[in-house]
Amino acid sequence: MAKLPWERVIESRGASFESMRNVFLHSLEAEQGLLRIIAKTAEWPRHDYERDFKDIEAMRKYVDEVEAESKAYFAKLGPGDLDKLSPYGKTKAQVRVEDMLMHVVEEEIHHRGELLCLMWQIDSEPPYTSYTSFLVETKKVK
Repeated sequence: MAKLPWERVIESRGASFESMRNVFLHSLEAEQGLLRIIAKTAEWPRHDYERDFKDIEAMRKYVDEVEAESKAYFAKLGPGDLDKLSPYGKTKAQVRVEDMLMHVVEEEIHHRGELLCLMWQIDSEPPYTSYTSFLVETKKVK
């Protein structure tokens, strides 16, 4: 998205969360919020996308924040933690942590695909989004 004109990133496209910016930010909020619920560390994040994210740099800072929180959570996982129960949504249902983490992944994949389609609709070639390629490109693996 950083390569697109900002007007394209924020324009209403009739997507699940209207614009590419909003779809992307929702995906980040879902990761952060679900991990916070599982870890019982904080409330679901609440942002005003129009006010809080006026440019790509603000989005990048939020990516860094979510990534740091996620890494901290995963670093603390211990044997048996995946079988613990976590509340799900506004129901009283209890779901295994492993299943909640699978939901985080599913949420990300769903909205990543949506973003790819939105880019194709404006004749913008989306980047290849393999997770392992990302790790290699950012030198987070040897």
